[in-house]
Amino acid sequence: MNLYCIPYAGCSARVYDSWQRHLPDSVTVMPMELPGRGARCVAEPIDELAPLLADLYQQLDLTSPYVLFGHSYGAVIAFELAKLLRSKGDPEPAALMVSASRAPRLLGADADTHRLSDAELTKRLAELGGTPQELLENEELMEVYLPVIRADYRILGEYGTGSPGTVGCPVVAFYGDADDEADLASVEEWANFTDSAFGVEKIHGDHFFLHAAESELVAAVEAVCTKGELS
Repeated sequence: MNLYCIPYAGCSARVYDSWQRHLPDSVTVMPMELPGRGARCVAEPIDELAPLLADLYQQLDLTSPYVLFGHSYGAVIAFELAKLLRSKGDPEPAALMVSASRAPRLLGADADTHRLSDAELTKRLAELGGTPQELLENEELMEVYLPVIRADYRILGEYGTGSPGTVGCPVVAFYGDADDEADLASVEEWANFTDSAFGVEKIHGDHFFLHAAESELVAAVEAVCTKGELS
């Protein structure tokens, strides 16, 4: 089983580098690097959904069983990628795992973030957490980082709050029990965006439990990958 993982806004897919050591050999972690970060840092960030999905589509091996996982912003992108696969008649993922993300029709809170000034956006990132303080305080690095995070937030901002359709695969949603950004009620709404089974899993931590509760989260992801377990 290939486990394709999409990172949160502004983040490199290297955030998933440590996952493989927690997983059995039967599950292969496939981090999906977005342009402008990590190994693709010299590429121009993509700030429109359709070309970003086309880019990610090229990274998939559809000849092997697979699942999709996305955290926060990455969950929305994973959902849209699953929809694209369905529309093309391609093999759909065995499961779509959305982590720390409100359901699509509840995403309006970040609508104007990409329009903030550099100073305002930096302040917003500091308030959210998840961005290292040493990065926020380094002007040269922030000149490189801000266009990347702004591109991601533009996609979120222009995503809309209507009904964006459904996927045909099971969906399992992970939420942090101390996450003010995506609480249980907003995460449970994902049930309305699949025509298949739905499950929800509580993980201890705030919006960035991806880091603080890595072993707990990966164990839950492994159960979905190897046993198809949905709560």
